[in-house]
Amino acid sequence: MKPPCAVTARPLAGAVRRAAALLVAWPAVASVSCGRADLATTLLDGAQPGTGRAWTGAGDASESGSTATSGGSTAAAGGGGGGGAAGAEAGVGTGVGGGGGGAAGAGAGGGAAGAGAGGGAGGAEGAGRGVRIIAVGDTGEGNLAQNEVADRMSEKCLAVGGCHAVMMNGDNFYNHGVLATDDPQWGPKFEQPYDRPGLNGLPFFAVLGNHDHGPTSNGARQAQIAYTLLPVGDGPGMRRSDKWRMPAPYYDVRIGDVHLFGIDTVDFISGEQADDMSARVAASDATWKIVFGHHPRYTSGEHFFDNEPPGMFDLQQAIYCGADMYMAGHDHNLEFIDKGRDERCPGTYFAVSGAGSKTRPASALVPTDPKQLFYTDEIEGFAYMQLEGRALRFEFIDRRGVVLYATTLVK
Repeated sequence: MKPPCAVTARPLAGAVRRAAALLVAWPAVASVSCGRADLATTLLDGAQPGTGRAWTGAGDASESGSTATSGGSTAAAGGGGGGGAAGAEAGVGTGVGGGGGGAAGAGAGGGAAGAGAGGGAGGAEGAGRGVRIIAVGDTGEGNLAQNEVADRMSEKCLAVGGCHAVMMNGDNFYNHGVLATDDPQWGPKFEQPYDRPGLNGLPFFAVLGNHDHGPTSNGARQAQIAYTLLPVGDGPGMRRSDKWRMPAPYYDVRIGDVHLFGIDTVDFISGEQADDMSARVAASDATWKIVFGHHPRYTSGEHFFDNEPPGMFDLQQAIYCGADMYMAGHDHNLEFIDKGRDERCPGTYFAVSGAGSKTRPASALVPTDPKQLFYTDEIEGFAYMQLEGRALRFEFIDRRGVVLYATTLVK
């Protein structure tokens, strides 16, 4: 007997998308706990220590459950969409749950979104180093700065023995997003810059920025979602690598004891996303919960006075109030703001990592945030987080490899 799927319905406009040479019917769901095994789970392998090697597609969904094996360790998910397993180097597993129309199941291996199962077994070599994540935003220029930031990201991951994931904070493609899965921008603005030894194979979990919605909002965002489903290869209708992950406009990812919640801040036109994602945040038992989206809630950058989407701040707050950190881009700077900035959410830190390919000096009219611990708009860079137990090591690193700011947060 097949395990049941827990599904929350949400129709998407234009439910048929073109992916590769085929017309793919897009599931009109906000969350599904069983689904495509190759999309549901990321397997982290220890066969090449130090490379951060990862891939998807080893899950085997069956009537009795889903299983996967990697690096000598096995995890089983009764009803999950592909089992999650961690190899000797990684020591953690990853599960993904989709929202707002994405086709993603809940995986095993360290916990799952929705109704999936947790529990991938990890090897000893990766133990004691925690979960290691890069966060970078506003990358989509395909310029020298983006490539140099990518070099430093790769070097950092190699130096720490491999990273587990990259969070992309939106504006992945300037100036109007990509309009197809074979748009020529995929190469110079994503595949080529991140073809680096320390990044190859890592899952890049991306959210949409205002530029990604493009002149025809649905087409632009749907192309980025559809790219996730393409097979890997060099031929027509294929993607060059398996890095790109955007299973839905909003979704959540469990990596060991770290839970990431990716949101679409551009399309905050109703409370539906806020209701869905705030419930997921509240239900998570992860030690660390991080929400990431494009528009910052607080910033000392130029976008301080922007006209943001109606009601965005209230809807953001409904989600991040239950999280330990809200990570954003949009402002082309690096900024870290202490917890307590939002009196209604006293335990939430705020970070901006939006200098992945360019910077923009703040206007002199913009006040410095009273809780600001660090700010720069003078050089491009990224954020690095290492989460182990109740400690989170946070760093900003620039395109030269200089650590501009470092702090350790303890719960």
